[in-house]
Amino acid sequence: MESERYNRVLAVIQGKVPDRVPWALWGHFPACEWLKGYSWEKSVRDGEESAKAHMALLRELDYNMDMLKVTPYYRFMAIQWGSKFEFINNEEDAPTKEVAVKKTDDWEKLWVLSPRKELREFVRSCEILSHDLRRVPFIYTIPSPIIQAMNGISTPDQVLKDMKENPDALKHGLETITQTAIDFSKACVDAGAAGIFFGIGGGGRIWRELNEKQLEEYDVYYDKKVLDAVKCPIKLMHICSTSLGNPQEIFDKGWFKKYSVNALNWDSHSWTPIKKGKQIYGDNYCICGGLDHARLLRRGTPEQIDQAVKQTIEECKEGGGFMIGPGCTVFQDMPISNFNAVGKAVWKYGEYKK
Repeated sequence: MESERYNRVLAVIQGKVPDRVPWALWGHFPACEWLKGYSWEKSVRDGEESAKAHMALLRELDYNMDMLKVTPYYRFMAIQWGSKFEFINNEEDAPTKEVAVKKTDDWEKLWVLSPRKELREFVRSCEILSHDLRRVPFIYTIPSPIIQAMNGISTPDQVLKDMKENPDALKHGLETITQTAIDFSKACVDAGAAGIFFGIGGGGRIWRELNEKQLEEYDVYYDKKVLDAVKCPIKLMHICSTSLGNPQEIFDKGWFKKYSVNALNWDSHSWTPIKKGKQIYGDNYCICGGLDHARLLRRGTPEQIDQAVKQTIEECKEGGGFMIGPGCTVFQDMPISNFNAVGKAVWKYGEYKK
């Protein structure tokens, strides 16, 4: 791919200084309130529906985003293994009706999903986007194996129980999930994706429940298998957290430098500020984020967003290696005026002087 947007994103991914700071926002776009006519539920079954909704977002904006992060329903693999979720009124949350792994023996029943069969529609969305978005780099969302296990394939309580009582059974399941993630990630890149968005943390409970030894054994070990196997220009890792827990202590001491990615994203308004994060990790990774998705982007005014973007750019712009983005997936009721406010502010304040 050769375009200004791709070159701009690739520059910061490589720790370089581009012509201006790039920006990207991501959400459950088939469920977005101002994108009428697209179905969140249908996008789980139909790759074309997902691709069209993401392309519609780009068309609606007054300012061009520099990168598109494709966000499927994050339990999309769990559905193929038999988990069931209830989609109601196009709401981005779908309550769990049934999980595939209800008891320890069920880990043995998982099989490696095929990108050409069970996951075909999700690969097809990449093919469509690659064909129609020739100048916009896009990355596809891949949830960490342990997070998939805890949130969709099974439950946190079952995973934590098996971690203590039946570790071999749990690890068997994690190996299957990991190989599925590897095969699917490679298929997305082969279909035209510029990279992956690798999500770890999954709501934060993992940071509260697991010690560092357990994180190494059940999280990092399998994450690295996926990340080391997939070759692509962009590997953006999102470190998810909520009120259930955050990894501030291990983040602040540089613990995440062991991950083979080239960009980091986290909610810098709930724990480590992005300015400090760039000081800790900026020599190793591109830093992406800086905008509060839960309050500012969802409920703030365009004027407040303008000032937040300006401040974030002033704090993180120096030396390149920085992209404006949200702390986590934006809410489906974030108004389009706030999307445009981010783009406008980046154009106002993000240029690097030659």
